[in-house]
Amino acid sequence: MSVRPFGDSYLVDAEDGTHFVSLGESNCSCDAANDPCKHIRRVAIEINIGRLPPPDGRTVECPGCGDDVPISAAQESPTLCRDCDLQPGDLVVDAEGSPETPLIVVSSPGPPAELVPVSDAECTVADYPGNGDYDSEVPVVEVIYPQAVSTDRPPRRYLFPVTRLAKPTSDHDGSLSGYSTAEND
Repeated sequence: MSVRPFGDSYLVDAEDGTHFVSLGESNCSCDAANDPCKHIRRVAIEINIGRLPPPDGRTVECPGCGDDVPISAAQESPTLCRDCDLQPGDLVVDAEGSPETPLIVVSSPGPPAELVPVSDAECTVADYPGNGDYDSEVPVVEVIYPQAVSTDRPPRRYLFPVTRLAKPTSDHDGSLSGYSTAEND
């Protein structure tokens, strides 16, 4: 089955035809005896996993990769998609660095790269050398290199545009072997 928004309702394309589903009234044009029917359940699943906006929602463009992101009417933009929404504790790699060198995200995505100053340079993250190929409007996260952590001093934090970072893939032996981003897929 495939589901697509239709105003405040949804159209579900199934083997037995296209059905009109309204979640507000919890009814479906299939008139199945079981409540809720498989079409209503499918719409609910698609909303819950983030593939479709809720009935009062809409889609916005992810500032990280450009994919459509379903959001509720109450949410404010910008909203990152699941691939770009890096959170503290996420293991990532730098697309410009070695895919074997992990980094750990230590902050949630913040303001756009064009607005975040780099403390030891007289520029923003967007203007920092090596970041010129990345959109200046994407959010910035802070990361640390875990291999550089010491008990003698606090770890140094580095600022990156989220699109420069990616969750690494791992080989069967657990070693890192590159990265995958929306831009590289």
